[in-house]
Amino acid sequence: MDAVLDALRSDEPELPCVDEEIRRFIALAREVHRAAEVVILEGPASLVKVTERVADASSGLSEVMRRLADNARAGDVTRKAEDMALAVERERVLYQEVRAFRLAARGVIGNAA
Repeated sequence: MDAVLDALRSDEPELPCVDEEIRRFIALAREVHRAAEVVILEGPASLVKVTERVADASSGLSEVMRRLADNARAGDVTRKAEDMALAVERERVLYQEVRAFRLAARGVIGNAA
């Protein structure tokens, strides 16, 4: 996430670099969503909501990052400042949701031992 946002911050982003970082981010985001599906389907019910919040936060950030990249390719900077601020906020939310998931998972693992 940070690499994509850093690449997009430039006034004239290097689009091949942006595209490569986005490909890496999307691959990782897909892994997160697959793992979330496993937890939702096979994990304890107590982790379903917190897992869904992580997946939703990841999707929300991905949406803004794709829009930033699409606009950079098109040379459209009209929403760049607004979208960068939104991306930073959504990144913060994602980190919070991941932290909440870790705490909830630790509670489940601790109770299972």
